[in-house]
Amino acid sequence: MLDFTAIDFETANSYRGSPCAVGLIRYRNGQPVDERRWLIRPPEQVDYFAPFNVALHGIDADTVRGAPRWQTVLPAIVDYIGDDVVVAHNAGFDIGVIRYACAVDNIEWPEMRFLCTLVMSRRAIRLPSYRLPFVCEAVGFEMGDHHDPLADARAAGRIILALAELAGTDQLAEVAAAHHMSIGRMSSGIYIGSVATSGGGTGLTFPGVNPEADPDGYLFGRVVVFTGTLMSMTRQIAWEECARVGARADKTPTKRTNVLVVGDINPAVLRPGANITGKARKAFELQDEGQHIEVMTEDDFLRCLDGGAFDKFVLPDGGVKELTIQPRERKVPLDARQPPAEPKPHKPPRPLRREWVPTDQTCSVEGCSDTAMFRTRTKPAFCNVHIGAILWQGGLIALESFTHPQDYLLTRCVQCENVAHYRFEYVQQKIGEGERTCRACYWRKWSQESMRLEGRFANLTPVTYADAQAIAEAHGFRYLGPLTNPSLPSDPHRTECVRCGKITAERLADIAFGCTCTPRE
Repeated sequence: MLDFTAIDFETANSYRGSPCAVGLIRYRNGQPVDERRWLIRPPEQVDYFAPFNVALHGIDADTVRGAPRWQTVLPAIVDYIGDDVVVAHNAGFDIGVIRYACAVDNIEWPEMRFLCTLVMSRRAIRLPSYRLPFVCEAVGFEMGDHHDPLADARAAGRIILALAELAGTDQLAEVAAAHHMSIGRMSSGIYIGSVATSGGGTGLTFPGVNPEADPDGYLFGRVVVFTGTLMSMTRQIAWEECARVGARADKTPTKRTNVLVVGDINPAVLRPGANITGKARKAFELQDEGQHIEVMTEDDFLRCLDGGAFDKFVLPDGGVKELTIQPRERKVPLDARQPPAEPKPHKPPRPLRREWVPTDQTCSVEGCSDTAMFRTRTKPAFCNVHIGAILWQGGLIALESFTHPQDYLLTRCVQCENVAHYRFEYVQQKIGEGERTCRACYWRKWSQESMRLEGRFANLTPVTYADAQAIAEAHGFRYLGPLTNPSLPSDPHRTECVRCGKITAERLADIAFGCTCTPRE
């Protein structure tokens, strides 16, 4: 039987965990039998109303003045849902509201199963846009006031009924399976998204770009890189969606990158100096060098897939609202774009080292008359002794002779004794940033800080040696072992690239993207 509860949240501001209203509709045997609507005062730390959000749903601080706080409403929501699967249009957002609001109030995530009609609609129906009004129209349902939580919840319920009819079943699990979807699950410290499932093997492959893609599409002709966990689809499906709209996905930011999509993150942290992923940091560095890279959230990306720009929204009265964009966070080139060129044939990986070339240039250190180990016109050059001193300042000891600042040098960390390859230029960069050069030390500290911030919600399930080895080998690495005991999900591991031989210390999430020498399909 089609028994479930449809849900929709409205938020007070851009922080996902700032609920100000919720609508729930209980369905039994495919029919709505009861509904609830609560106004909510957001958690105290995020209790403010942004004008943009108020324009969307019409709820402001005066509207919720006498309403209960989130921590009071949550038990009533959980009790109303009971054992039902929760259905939502963009469940990644609505379940995210629960997760982030609980996190800011320091309370446990409730146990809940959920299914996303947005992702399922993308798998089942061909539409120009998958926003709620478009999907409702496609399934023959005229929704009420968009951004009213009860109207939106009712619409999500009608969509799942239509998709069940299309699948020819009245069992929710069979509806999900028929449209190649998974039912998500959340409990204390565990979150598994309701995402599209890929029918292929476990390896990620780059699809060919759709030759019939709309050249006026927002992502057409762009090169897109993803970082972080996407809540609405797998990474493979995201790459396929890029190809469908005429964009090309890539693994890491390069000088070809135009867009970086950051999954499951508060947009407010996308700024210099924040504790962000290496890919986001690299994108900001390329921006500083003058490259146009647009950094967007997963919600932005989904709106772009629908054919629209992420910085424009349709208001309840039919008008259009333009979102003010911080220029440092997102730089949007609006000039004409062409389809990305087909990739060139694979080249063998560049050697880690080259032959050392003698030079007659003098070391740049004041008072040193020794011959430098390399030639340069604009940057300082150093003799072998001062190269060793700089490496020591960066916490490293060289295990092989120096060849060139851009070559990879095998080193040992003076603190943890991890052996890995680093470029001399990279060591200098990290010294300038006041950051540890050794990635084993850096990622261990990063993992500990992340777990401290997550508190009791942190995932403390150890990663087995066999699982880590399988991930490394599946992505072109020889697994050299974990760097912590026990090895937790965010802890680093030591690997060696089978193509170029580079030894690195990385998290499993980064290992899954392959070595930087891996050919871009």
